[in-house]
Amino acid sequence: TSLQASPIISAIPAVPPTVDVVRTFIGLVLARRISNSGLKKRSLSQSGALSAFLVASLSLATSWRNGITLLAFYWTSSKLTRVGTKIKGKLEEGVTEGGERGASQVFACSLIGVICACIRRIFVGSDGPLLIGGSAALSTTTSRALLGDQLTLAYVAFFACCAGDTWASELGILSKSLPRLITKPWKKVPPGTNGGVSLVGLGASAAGGMLMGLLHGVFVSGGAASLLPSSWSSMMMFSAISPAQFGREVLVLTLVGFMGGFGGSLLDSLLGATIQATFYDNETKKIAKRSGPTTTKVGGWGFLSNEMVNVVSTAMSALVAALVARPLLNWI
Repeated sequence: TSLQASPIISAIPAVPPTVDVVRTFIGLVLARRISNSGLKKRSLSQSGALSAFLVASLSLATSWRNGITLLAFYWTSSKLTRVGTKIKGKLEEGVTEGGERGASQVFACSLIGVICACIRRIFVGSDGPLLIGGSAALSTTTSRALLGDQLTLAYVAFFACCAGDTWASELGILSKSLPRLITKPWKKVPPGTNGGVSLVGLGASAAGGMLMGLLHGVFVSGGAASLLPSSWSSMMMFSAISPAQFGREVLVLTLVGFMGGFGGSLLDSLLGATIQATFYDNETKKIAKRSGPTTTKVGGWGFLSNEMVNVVSTAMSALVAALVARPLLNWI
């Protein structure tokens, strides 16, 4: 059975070429404004602004919801970075008001996800609802359908992990109770220590991941139109998927978001506690970014930088989501 012959394909809204052109143009305009805004607010450096423009415009070029998910991650991250800046500045070295991010940080939290979106658009086609599992009358098991769903779940899990880790880092450090080292739960460590976890941070990671999945599900093509009366959809020329499909899309992707956010954050903490070094400056009483004459190593072996730890944890989250796509979608 070809992908085009699958019964569900008729339920997926067709995307005219003009829509792609318009969306890409809007994406370029939005990406430019967002990168310039980040530069002015000092949440992005020059290289970070250029990188953000590239990944944002590419995501919006592949689909609306891909762009919305990515922008939601960046927007929430930027806002949370500014929460409790004075407190964070007393606990960690190098904290700035805007939390200025460079190209390496932007790419570490976007590039793999954007590559997944581009591969899906090129080899599968226009973005649409999940095709594997669900109602027997609407499911398909072709290799292209499976690839499309794997890449969709990988995209969600990637940004869920990014959001989960960022939310946990930005809010967990403000917890009134000291974090505990994930590899030694009985050991309390200074706030900001790599591998330190707290209930506030864990809750934030789950919430951040779920928000990414929820948004990706809500903004599926034809999803909102399924909530309108059929006469309205026809009159306004909206293509709609079924309400059942829409509900399943939101449920599945929110679940994947939770798994990516919570699980990915735990993986990031585990890597941070083992292969990323943490130094404590005894003079300034802050977590330091690197070793110095007044610092003490309080954990980790120092094999990977913070950006590389992010790359590994997000890549693993995306990979696991892709691998469990078939059983998960056949189950829900």
